[in-house]
Amino acid sequence: MKKNLLALLTVLCLLLTGACLAEEENQVDVSLEGYMEIGGMLNVAWTEEAYETGGVGMIGTPGQTIGDVLKNNDVLSVEPVLEGDEFEGWMEVALIITTDEDGFESVEYSPITDQIYSTEELLTLTVPEQSVMYVAKWASVPAEEYFAPYEEETVVMPSVTLISGEGTMLINGEEEQYETNWSVATVEPGQTFGEVLELDRIASMTAEGKVFAGWMVYEYDVNTMETSETCVEEEGVLCFELFEGYHMVLREYTSCVDPLSTEELAAYACAETDHVIVAIWKTTEEYLTSAKEQADAIKASLEQDDLTQTSMNQLSEELRALWDEALNHLLDEAAKTLPEADMEKLTAEQSAWETDLEAAVEAAGKEYEGGSMYALVVNTEAAKLTQERVYELYELLK
Repeated sequence: MKKNLLALLTVLCLLLTGACLAEEENQVDVSLEGYMEIGGMLNVAWTEEAYETGGVGMIGTPGQTIGDVLKNNDVLSVEPVLEGDEFEGWMEVALIITTDEDGFESVEYSPITDQIYSTEELLTLTVPEQSVMYVAKWASVPAEEYFAPYEEETVVMPSVTLISGEGTMLINGEEEQYETNWSVATVEPGQTFGEVLELDRIASMTAEGKVFAGWMVYEYDVNTMETSETCVEEEGVLCFELFEGYHMVLREYTSCVDPLSTEELAAYACAETDHVIVAIWKTTEEYLTSAKEQADAIKASLEQDDLTQTSMNQLSEELRALWDEALNHLLDEAAKTLPEADMEKLTAEQSAWETDLEAAVEAAGKEYEGGSMYALVVNTEAAKLTQERVYELYELLK
């Protein structure tokens, strides 16, 4: 008896399951759309609310009328709306679904243009065996243009890649700071590198034991750029690691300008070519050697070249800025390496030194106030004293 009852229950379950599956298989998607590509919308009234939407999707059963499908989904009415255009009726659109080798489905829309239905006629149509869509037909758009393939004009925009080289960049993000060693952006005509790369978001540049000394800018043809899992070490080839297992390899490139500071780089305008911008790092000794060579060249020009007073004043400003930048680099290195107590002591000493510098520079320029040589005198004095301070800090940090 128990066996017979169990068998009966099993048969009933199978029958119910089959009926449920059959019902699911018979259900198809039914959708109405206002054709949003030109702004068409549907004003849909439900039993509890009403609002405008681009389209509405429902489940129907073959043989049902569209009116019954709407009613079963609590839709009271559907009215197409598009300001400045005339609604002509509903156009049926066949959905052609294809599946690629990876199992991904894609849908093509094929309007059936030989029949346009009024809303009253639409409600009497029966649901077919496959998914179907009805789209509002507007007077401004010929039926054959609905869902026509859109041929977008391809505009190839150059890119610019910023690489921190041996170091890292600390970036001020929208929500928090984060470290990175590269970034890439697309360049629009007329943009500067500062606009493209948002260089003002770089909070700091660091590399262990080295000083950030500027940026090198390279121009290259993207068609000659290669990638490699390991760094390519060949003469005449530039190879940069963006992340582990991915290196950017340039065999044909041009160095655009001499090394630029971050401020100079930000103002540099993008040409319509692809660029790589790479951070330059030097040891403190290498950095100071380079700074002194630049300073000696400026001094030689001031002493030997036939210059106008305006040119001399400008060169003196460059000399002063050179040693100001070197001093800031040394102070940054001190903040990274000195114990907290030593750094507090240095900060106090630096504040006193700055006060003395201001007084010394003021005294040096006193007799030239209001004259054309004033800028030359005060800049030269400030540069001399700042250079001395730089080497004091260098000895401290050794």
